[in-house]
Amino acid sequence: MKIAFIGLGNMGMPMALNLNKSKKIQLLGFDVNNHSVQKFKKLKGRVAKTLDEAFECDIIISCLPGPKQIKQIAVGKNKLIEKLSKNKIWIDCSTNSIGCFNFLQKKLGKKINQFIDAPISGGNIKAKSGELSMFIGGSQKLYKKTGFIFKILGKNLYYLGKHGAGYAAKIAQVSLCYLNYLSLSEALMLGTKSGIKPQTMLQIIDKSASGGYTSTRYGPDMINGSYDPSFTLGLSFKDLKLAKEIINLKNIKLPITKLTTSIYSKAIKKYGANSNHLNAIKLLEAKNKLILHKGG
Repeated sequence: MKIAFIGLGNMGMPMALNLNKSKKIQLLGFDVNNHSVQKFKKLKGRVAKTLDEAFECDIIISCLPGPKQIKQIAVGKNKLIEKLSKNKIWIDCSTNSIGCFNFLQKKLGKKINQFIDAPISGGNIKAKSGELSMFIGGSQKLYKKTGFIFKILGKNLYYLGKHGAGYAAKIAQVSLCYLNYLSLSEALMLGTKSGIKPQTMLQIIDKSASGGYTSTRYGPDMINGSYDPSFTLGLSFKDLKLAKEIINLKNIKLPITKLTTSIYSKAIKKYGANSNHLNAIKLLEAKNKLILHKGG
């Protein structure tokens, strides 16, 4: 089966490489970034020279930064939506807005049955190991037909039925990440200000009821000064704005998410959209005159 993978970024690259290992799949990679294309080639990946060449494949998988890029491939110059047919499927693994999905649904019409929204979670590490969590919306028939792809890419597969449900689940899940990062940093500061070394405080949190994936995976990046280079502030803030869209659409009151979004907005203005995503905690460090990676 011929599959095109569009978006060879931090998440897309390892996902494409995992698919490329399958003898059942003839994979073509594509990215607008030439550096990513050359890297994929060096890792024994075949590339499509153009989007039109990629769109000739039986299944097109996209893993893109956000709604703007999704719209570009859907209705832009190459018009993926027009190329979908009974024998051509589009699986989108991007984190997308509900507004953009509603736009796609309107444009797709009956072709919506050839589309699956399947955003991902787990970060670069899980993408490499093929153990991503995937939130899947679309027809059950199409999900069963493409199930072999999800089994290569993910470990925790959640079929949610309704089109667009995958997008909503990802936005809800990922918004909690940013709340957790700030909460963890505050707990570390609370202990450190009281005379406990940051490393020790992190161990205490990790081994207590409050510990979990966030403290294990991101706590070290808070106290070693890296602020985690695997993701950017800009992408974090984009995710929070997608949550805000749902909050406004559904008219729900989520004050903690609102406060978190405000903090990330201020962090972008101070440190830039391309800076490491955990730089958001620098605002709290500055207010408290406490730099965790310097031992408090």
